[in-house]
Amino acid sequence: MQHVRFLHKTGLVMLLIGMISAALLVAAPAPASAQQKTIKYGTMHPLTGAYAVLGQDQMRATQMAVDEWNAKGGVLGHKIVWIYRDDELKGNVAIRRAKELVEEEKCDFIGGTLSGSISLAINEFACKTKTPYVAYCMSDMVLGSDQCEYGAAFMVIPYSAALAVSKYAFENVGKKWFSITADYRWGHSLLEGWMWQSEQMGGQHLGNVYVPLGTTDFSTYFAKILAAKPDFIVMNNLGADQTAAIKQASELGLTKNMKIFCTKTAQHTIKELGSAYNENVIGGMSFYWKLRDKYPGAKKFVDKFMEKYGAPPEQDGECGYVATNLLFMAIEKAGTVSDKKKIMDTMADLKYTLTKGQEYVRGCDQQRIQSYVLVKGKGAKAKGWDLADIVAEIPGDSIVMSCEDNAKKLPFVNIKLPK
Repeated sequence: MQHVRFLHKTGLVMLLIGMISAALLVAAPAPASAQQKTIKYGTMHPLTGAYAVLGQDQMRATQMAVDEWNAKGGVLGHKIVWIYRDDELKGNVAIRRAKELVEEEKCDFIGGTLSGSISLAINEFACKTKTPYVAYCMSDMVLGSDQCEYGAAFMVIPYSAALAVSKYAFENVGKKWFSITADYRWGHSLLEGWMWQSEQMGGQHLGNVYVPLGTTDFSTYFAKILAAKPDFIVMNNLGADQTAAIKQASELGLTKNMKIFCTKTAQHTIKELGSAYNENVIGGMSFYWKLRDKYPGAKKFVDKFMEKYGAPPEQDGECGYVATNLLFMAIEKAGTVSDKKKIMDTMADLKYTLTKGQEYVRGCDQQRIQSYVLVKGKGAKAKGWDLADIVAEIPGDSIVMSCEDNAKKLPFVNIKLPK
């Protein structure tokens, strides 16, 4: 009997152990292999400073692209985890943020920034760490020794913007010009493009003034410009700086009888300036929301962005949207998340249609070949976001130098900028 009672107790104990074990198995988290794998994408944007509005636009478009990919299951079964940082439009801060994203957050890919000079530094970091980087801004990182097989540029490079706007100006307005240039790498690159085109088309550069980022008073510069009597003024600046310059030009009556060409402008600048940004002010953009009347992809992108955020996307947001999509498209086509070199090689061969007509990434220098749009302000006639009319769309292939020239920074390396 004792033997029977022992067996009975033993059986109960074993039953209880089995029940507890089963409960633990149910409560325990699934092994890593059963969880959905992730891709970490880290971006940097100037969320403070002169370009903060444009930085926010980049973020919104990036978020939209990530959400669209995750809604259809991610990339190769990997959910996309997006992490962003404020680079404050400062080079040292941007590098610190890039290192945080790669070394601490363990991001697989990085993107963003709105400064060409900052993108150069991040591109160098990406090359050393073999981390694919997609730049959202106008950048010289695809020229000369700055080229890196892990970096790609998705807005037109600075000289391309300058060639597009300057050709239109010299053909339609006059030959004598005076420039106001932001005193850092991006502004200098725009000026190089203008000066080269001026030499080709018989232009006469009457002078230039360099202004530091964050300049609010342009009155002394305009006195010098008026004395030179140019046919038109060129502004190689952006954001709050451009807003202040055009506002003061309007107050002096310049926008009533003289053309102003902004090599790169922005919708928020036009809206903020109101009647001051009239038909005599012409600005360049890589994307303007009215392209939705021409391209089905633009309509789909713009309509969704406006529904989500209540305003049309800036070119900076459009660029972030395209760059993010192209990165994930390259991963999907390459069939790998871990082979970063294969992903970048695949990106270099991509042809696609997203927000404009058909475009492609040029393999020799990893840049997006795209059109550039010129818009003319509507001034007091503007209503809502109907701020400007498109006056020209310049094909991308017509404003980019050959691969061989870009590798040597020709012909712009030979341009001597004014002091």
